Amino acid sequence: MSVLLLTKLTLSPLLIGLASLAGRRWGPNVAGMLGGLPIVAGPLVVVLWLTQGEHYAAQVALSSPAGVWGNVAYMLGVGYASAYLRWPGAILAGWGAYLLVAFGVYGLGLAESRWVAVLVVAGLWLAATRLLPKPRAAPPAAALPRSELLVRILAAACLVFGLSTASPLLGPALTGVFAGAPVAATVIPAFTYANAGRDALLLALRGFLTGLMGFAVFFLVLAETIAPLGWWALLVSALAGGAVGWLATLWARRSA
Repeated sequence: MSVLLLTKLTLSPLLIGLASLAGRRWGPNVAGMLGGLPIVAGPLVVVLWLTQGEHYAAQVALSSPAGVWGNVAYMLGVGYASAYLRWPGAILAGWGAYLLVAFGVYGLGLAESRWVAVLVVAGLWLAATRLLPKPRAAPPAAALPRSELLVRILAAACLVFGLSTASPLLGPALTGVFAGAPVAATVIPAFTYANAGRDALLLALRGFLTGLMGFAVFFLVLAETIAPLGWWALLVSALAGGAVGWLATLWARRSA
């Protein structure tokens, strides 16, 4: 097995597992915030950088923030559908909304628009604080058995491997749009809804929306710094994105 394939199958799923453990310790909102950060897309871009080159990775980074509009639709779709459907139906409804918006952004030629990418940060904040349904009560603490943690990691590995394998067929713009595909936002909310109920799900989704602000900032910075800074651009982007995601989550909790 090559190092690149091993990276696809281990790094992102491991990070999703760590986000799940953080959710057990600090609650679903924190799990969602960590899941919203580029714990899947970041390693994916590193793999593409190594295999396709710096220019290709920069193109993917440029398109990734615009693709986050699909995630806004996904989170809202899951949040509202969960009032009527159990977790499989709610997740499928969210994916339907995600694909509709993601292909719409690409089809309209907006995937590489910096304005569309920058405006998504405001869209995420509006969705997290105004549009997403609010939980009725604080959810009870939910257990996270080792067997469930393993299933979460395996599910994430399958999703990451499928997307990274399909990348050469999609091209850099569409790969960028789908770099933010809701992998962690499928795994973590599905188990959260099934085990802890809708209120916990809504808290996780709000965490994802604010964490995705960090995702968008990560790629906005990476797209502009990858050429002058090289591999150091990853560190600068990670620091900027992590700070924005964490601060946004704190402010959203205060305004809830």
